[in-house]
Order: sequence, then structure tokens, then C-alpha cells
Amino acid sequence: MQSLRALPSDEDGGREVFEAPLQPKFQSNATPAPPQKIYPLAAPAKNSAKGPSQSFNSHETAGRQGKNTIRFQAMLAVAVCICLGWTLWLILLNVAPNDTVNRVMNTENFDYGSFWLMVDPSKTMFETILPGSRVTSTTVQLAFSLTRQDSSARKRIKLLMKFGDLALETLLLYQMLEAGSPTPLIAIFTAVVVTNALACAAMMFVPHERAPLAETLIDILFDFLIIVGCPMLVVFYCLSSFTFDRAKFAINLEVFPAGWFEQGASVIADAEQTAVIYESLKSLRIMTPLNFFTRIGVNMTLCFRLWHLVDNLHGDTKQKNSIYPKRHRFGAAFLTVFAMMLVVFVEESMRTSSLACQPHPECVVNARRWTILKTGSLTQCPCLMLIDRDIAPKTYAEWENPTNVTDKVAQLASMGDLQTLQLTNRYLGVLPDELRRCKSLRHLSLEYTHTQTFPAWVKEFTKLEYLHVESKFTSPMVVFPDDMFEDMSALTFIHFAAFIPMVKLPSFDGLTNLKSLTLAVFLFLEEIPPFDHLHNLERIVLSCVTAIAGIPDFSPIKDLKSFAVSDRGAWCCNGFLGTCDLSNGNCGVHPLWGSPAVSCLDPNRTENVATPVTLAAVEKFDATTCGPVLQPGVLEGPPTPEIMAPCNGTMYRQCGNAQAMCYNARFMGIACTTSPFPIEMRRRQIAQGVGDP
Repeated sequence: MQSLRALPSDEDGGREVFEAPLQPKFQSNATPAPPQKIYPLAAPAKNSAKGPSQSFNSHETAGRQGKNTIRFQAMLAVAVCICLGWTLWLILLNVAPNDTVNRVMNTENFDYGSFWLMVDPSKTMFETILPGSRVTSTTVQLAFSLTRQDSSARKRIKLLMKFGDLALETLLLYQMLEAGSPTPLIAIFTAVVVTNALACAAMMFVPHERAPLAETLIDILFDFLIIVGCPMLVVFYCLSSFTFDRAKFAINLEVFPAGWFEQGASVIADAEQTAVIYESLKSLRIMTPLNFFTRIGVNMTLCFRLWHLVDNLHGDTKQKNSIYPKRHRFGAAFLTVFAMMLVVFVEESMRTSSLACQPHPECVVNARRWTILKTGSLTQCPCLMLIDRDIAPKTYAEWENPTNVTDKVAQLASMGDLQTLQLTNRYLGVLPDELRRCKSLRHLSLEYTHTQTFPAWVKEFTKLEYLHVESKFTSPMVVFPDDMFEDMSALTFIHFAAFIPMVKLPSFDGLTNLKSLTLAVFLFLEEIPPFDHLHNLERIVLSCVTAIAGIPDFSPIKDLKSFAVSDRGAWCCNGFLGTCDLSNGNCGVHPLWGSPAVSCLDPNRTENVATPVTLAAVEKFDATTCGPVLQPGVLEGPPTPEIMAPCNGTMYRQCGNAQAMCYNARFMGIACTTSPFPIEMRRRQIAQGVGDP
């Protein structure tokens, strides 16, 4: 029987197919009927026309995919805008740090805009910004060009680059640990870095057809979290933790005279809170060229990745190959072990450092450093901020004989990490030698600590930014080293008070970044050092500086925002400003301090002459300069047993008579005062329902 495949083809190229099965042919005289031929129909084309419902479904699916693509592109565009906006904000933070932080924290009206007192960037930084941006941009573009081709070698290079990214993120995390960043921020940053490593390891085992887009999106997501998300979280943390009583401070501004202690927001704010916020915001700044290249470089990297992805989505080409090598067991194992070790390192660093600092509750911020603990040791705490304050001593014994913290300061300074030392109503007769090791000391505040001299090595604190020393009348500061300020170019704030016997201050020539200068109760100071190098000075307060015959030339000062003189200023009436008027109270015997009357300056003198710029400054701030002389009972003096006893440690208590109240003026002991200013302050607080209960 002839096979079906052997049948000859018809003219149209088809073969015959019979209805009935093939059977042997029997001889018959009848003429057989011709068989019916059935021709197979042509197979339907793959893209043949569909029914109405199928066509509608296909169009609906295409429309849905188009909408998803548009949404995806819109999300990427928003991410690009956020990245660029954040980079711009970082640039503003570095170019104009105080103005930028004031706007974010809403502190423009605090201390005339000088509340945070951040150090302005050096000229070197400005000179490196433009060429540095070009070099960084070129480097990023070169790196992308080297890894654009999809080959196994290129994938290994990309994997090594991922290891480099994780190393950089680990370095940033280490810096956060060393800076003593708040625990929530460290925990979140650690979680992001660990998840980044584990996600990369997991993507090596994702099926090939699903890997390319997922790998790209995951890399962009974690870059975004590291570069933009976590720093933004720092800003949100600062905003949420800043609890300054604005209503209470507004009353102080209305009631107390200009230049008084109660008008200084930076000295009455919560010390620990302000210090933590300051350091957190400062960590976002770029202080060195290396910081600039790393910070701006990673921001540009993220921007280029986002733009590249958006460009690919708009174009016809799509990424078809994975970014990292598939089933790379060594790489995946390395990333997994890295994540586990990082978690252990962070946990042990936080745990052991907390145990080392447990005996020292005065250490409010410590570096999160892995410490090998020694039994009974008191010098292992990597303390960054030592704050110990009693702003309202309740008894005369607490005021006159405060707790001696000399040994405590020595113990916490032994590691050399101390950056902030703030003491109020504690005894620190001399600075211990261990403090000399703290080369990174930035904040030094000593209020009523019985400190009368500074050692010669105090000039070695070249990174000092904030210096506040308030003496007691019974144990005032006597003398400073002559070269104390020689190398303190980072110092932005000086507040010296009650240096009654001091006749001379060190030269101010090294204070090129000084923004705020307060001198109070200098009864024997002969002259104020020249302002020749104080180009950035913004705020000057002179209170009870009774013996000076003139003030320095204001010509070097570029932008003076506040100039306040309270109590006697003999230069206001002795002819320094042009006219001598000895009948003015500022030139007579002082009713409170007993300072002798002054005489007119020689009209033909060649020294101690007010320059036109100085005269213009006095005229500009005439409302806060050359005011009336203080009278007895207006300014609170040092507490005595007689005026502290009626208060019995209770604030705002009526004492003595109907016009007297218990108050801790300038953080001294709670004593009975007849000064009208705190009494009016308390009345307004009660009327407005603000302040302490």
C-alpha cells in the first residue's frame, strides 16, 4: 500500500486525503465514482484578525502598560528633582550655614540671627567648589562609561564597585558612631546598609529575565536612602527634638533691656539639646575638600543613574543583561558575612561604650566605640559632651560651695575625645592637665566655677568655637595668657562676665571668624583690643565696662547686626564722640559700682579718636547705646544668706515686700530681688499661660 506521504501532489501543491480508510481495490464492472477530494485549509496566520472582545482586551492591556510606564517615569522624575533639590540645599548649607539653618529651624530672630554660630567655610573651600564639581562630574561619567558594556568582566567590575559603595557607606556609619549620633539615626542607617548588602546578594540568584530592571531599581533605591533619605531624616530629627520655649523668650525680649543675660537665646536654651542638634546639623556640612568630593560625588552619582534610567525608558533600547554576575556564590557569601559582621560591630560598639560611660551620668553624649572594658576603670568612657549644670542653687551652701568636679573632668578627658565642656555652679578651680589632650574641644562654658586663671596651654584649643566664662564676684577671673587667641580662628562666640579686676584682654587678631562678643562687668578694663581682624563680627554687647575711654574702630566689621551698651559708657560723654558733657550720668560717680567720675578727653588728641564708621554705628544703634546708668536695686547682685533664706529654694515666690520676688538671676542662687524686670516678666508669663508653672 502506497504511503500517504508518497502521494503525488496536486497542481495547487496539496495532497489528496480520502474520507474512508484505504482498502484493497476490488475488480468491478461498474464504473467507480470519482472520489471526493478534500484539500487542507491553510493554517491561520499568527496575527490574524481577532474578534471584537479580544481586540478590546489587547488595547486595554496596552493602555494599562502605558499608564504604568508613565507613572514609573513620573516617580523617577520626582526622585531626580528631590535629589537635585537636596544637593542645592547642601550647597546653601555650606555657603551660608547660619542663614540656612536659621530658616530651617525658624531661629532667625534669636540673637539677631547668630544663634547657631556655625563657622563659615574657608576661602579654600570656595576656590575648590567649581573645579571640584567639574572633576567629580567627569569622574562619575568615566566610571559609567567603563561599566556600560554588558560582559562577564564588566559585571565583575560592577560588583567590585558595589563593594566600594558599601565600604563608603560603612565609613559614613563609622563616622556617625564616632560622632555619638542619636541611637534612632544609627539604627536606621545600619538597617539601610545591611539591607543594601543582603539585597545585592539575593539579586544574584534571581532568574535572569527578571534581574536587570530589579537590580537597577534596587541600587537607585538604596543610593537614594543613603545620600538623601538618611540626611533628610537628620534634619527631621533636629526639627522634632528642638523644644525651645519661644513664647517665654518673646516675653524676655519685650521686658529686659537690650544686652541683658535673659535676652541671649543661646545661653538660656537647653544646653544638651542645642549641642546635639548643632553637631547633627554640622555633620551635614562639607568642611574639607575631601568631604566635598565624597558628598557631592555620591549625589552626582545618584543623579546620573536616575537620568540614565529615565533616558533608557524614553528610548527604544532596554537593558537586557543583569548588572551583577549570576550565582556568584563567593560574592553573595561575602555580602552576607559583611552584613552580619556590621550588625555585630554596631551593637557591640554601642553596648560597650554605654557600659564604659555608665559611671558618668554627666557625660550626655559619648562616641559609640567598641571598648575593651576593664573592671573598675573610670577613664575608658569616650565622652564627647560633658554637661553638668545647676542653674538654680536652692541654698547658700550650694551656691558658695558647689560640687567639686575636677576629678570628674580629668577622668572624662583622659581619652582625649571631649568636645564640649559645660559647667554651671560646679567647682573647677583649675583646668586639669588631662583636658590638654582634647585637641578637638569646641565648646567651653564655665559659669560660676571659681576658675581664676587659664593655663598657658589653653591656646592649643585651636578648634574652639564657643567660649563662655562667667565668674563669681568673690572669685573672678584675673588674667588670660597674652597669646590665648592667636590660633583660634574657629572661635565664633565669646561671653566674658564679672572679670572685675582684669585690666587687659589678649589680642583679638586671631579671631577671624568671631561673630558675637559680650563683655560684662569689667570694672577696671582699660581698653578693648582692636577689631582689626574681626571682619565677621555681628553682635557686640558691652555691659558695665566702666573704665574705658573709647571703643575700637568699627571699620573692619562688614555686617554689624547688633550693638548694645548697658550701664555706664564713659566714652558716650567724655568727648570721644565729639562733644564732652560731664553732666551726663555716664561720666559721674557710678551709683552702684562706685567708679570715679571721668574728665573730658583732650580735643587735640591724635589717638583714641572715633572714626566716621564708628560714629555711624553708634548713631545706627542709638536706641541700645549710651543709655541711663544702672541704679541700685535694678541689677541683681551676688546672692547672700539674707536674701536667699526667704525663698527657701522656691522660684517666683513673693518675698520681703509686695514688690519683691524670688528669682535665679543669670543662673545664680535663688534669691529675693526687687528688680522690676523679672517681676514684670513673671506677670506676663502668668497672663499668657507660658513658662514654668
